[in-house]
Amino acid sequence: MSIKVESGKIIFKMYKVLARKYRPQNFDEVCGQKDIVEVIKRSIKFNKVAHAYLFAGPRGVGKTTIARIFAKCLNCVEGPALNPCNKCDSCIEITNSASLDVLEIDGASNRGIDEIRNIRENVNLLPAKSRFKIYIIDEVHMLTPEAFNALLKTLEEPPPYIKFFFATTAPEKIPLTIISRCQRFNLKPLKKDEVKNKIMEICGKENIEIEEKAIDEIYDFCEGSLRDAISLLEQLSVFSDEKIKHQDVRYLLGLPEEKSIEEILKNILDKNYTKSIENLHKLISDGKDPVLILEGIIKKVKDIVISKLDIEKIEIDEQLVKRFNNLKTEEIFEGIEYIVEFKSILRREREPVLFTEVLILKLLQLWGNNKKELKEEIKIEKKEENKIKKEEEITDEKKENMGTIFDFKEEKETEKNEKEGGQKIEEKKENKEFNWEEILKKVKRFRPTLEAALREGKLDRIEGENIYILFDSKYNFHKSMVENISNKIKIEKIIFDLTGKKYKIIPILNKNSKSIIENPEVKKIIEFFNGEIIKMEE
Repeated sequence: MSIKVESGKIIFKMYKVLARKYRPQNFDEVCGQKDIVEVIKRSIKFNKVAHAYLFAGPRGVGKTTIARIFAKCLNCVEGPALNPCNKCDSCIEITNSASLDVLEIDGASNRGIDEIRNIRENVNLLPAKSRFKIYIIDEVHMLTPEAFNALLKTLEEPPPYIKFFFATTAPEKIPLTIISRCQRFNLKPLKKDEVKNKIMEICGKENIEIEEKAIDEIYDFCEGSLRDAISLLEQLSVFSDEKIKHQDVRYLLGLPEEKSIEEILKNILDKNYTKSIENLHKLISDGKDPVLILEGIIKKVKDIVISKLDIEKIEIDEQLVKRFNNLKTEEIFEGIEYIVEFKSILRREREPVLFTEVLILKLLQLWGNNKKELKEEIKIEKKEENKIKKEEEITDEKKENMGTIFDFKEEKETEKNEKEGGQKIEEKKENKEFNWEEILKKVKRFRPTLEAALREGKLDRIEGENIYILFDSKYNFHKSMVENISNKIKIEKIIFDLTGKKYKIIPILNKNSKSIIENPEVKKIIEFFNGEIIKMEE
């Protein structure tokens, strides 16, 4: 609020937020919905205005704004006009939400049958002073089924002076009987250039300096909503001292820094679990939301794929892109699917940090290339090359030195035996390190019921990174409990903490065991009562 003194009078001037200040007042100012605006203009021009319209689309794209401008066009003194004059009493009243003949109703707070009955009673009354009596119902999908039923007859055959304009973000929740009585317009999210041009226009009028990269970040966060973009711009203009920078946007929104995301991805590719987790915990200690961290990883990987496929030129670390070139596109998309899946889990679970750590383990298995393994492979290749060269040199020597060939073969055999012996020793060590009873005790501390379910199964075998747990068919319920994604992830995490190795839990059914369900008497009981087995106990 500002105070001015003019000719001895004190004038109070209230501050108006930018989203309201720059709200379109005619069809020419509407941003990004040219096709819909053109159809409405043509319907006015040829006098083919319907009695009911439904504007559907995401938030902040102009649903209610278009409905208001449409109402002004119909009730303008100079109208029905293709654009309102915004000077007559009718236009000014509609702009200020003070018109007696244009009623804006919030569907969320006026959703009952009584409110709709009031509309039905008032429909028979003529407009106070305008050409049409117009009802604009926002978030119409919030009305109750009874309210929709009460509205049906009025919506089908209203008086000629009545118009209904509905706006909704969830058209799928509106009954088909209502939709079929309306002309429907689907508003789309605004494109990047459209939002960018509008923000630049507002910045020019409000003397706000902003970086181009900051506008890109605003658009990415607002997902095509112009109202959200303008509101965020206003917040940033207060937050920033002079020029709005890219870092200011990320800091205000709580987004992780791009360098931190790149470091996590590099450590995942290096198969360095400890450094990946350290980077993650550092971001969380800085107050970053795990969900936003995952969104940052998705965005970064998306940029890498775009630059990898040469779809668009993006400013990105070229070394990181080269590292991803070693991965197949299918593997990259599979990793993105993991991230999206875990992102939805984080919103429901109480331990988001734990599940983020498990996700990093999954990505390490899928994307990781261990540097040590690569070096060993290179060494082995070099050894083989040297051996081939030696063999070629030996064939060129005299028969006197032919004995060295056998010596070489003996050395080769001893090397093989040493390698096989070394592998057996390592395998034995792995078996010694793996203590199933210790794992069950740890699981019991976390969730006793899960430990009980595991005990009904038997540790069948360990093949590589897979642990197979065998369940008899009568313990199918216990098997499904172990298969639950959150339980499975916890078990795998406990095993990793104890052994330092990544294993996958794979529950399997013993096909040889007989289930009680196969008993003919039990089958007759189930069929007679038309029931289903929920739980089985001994």
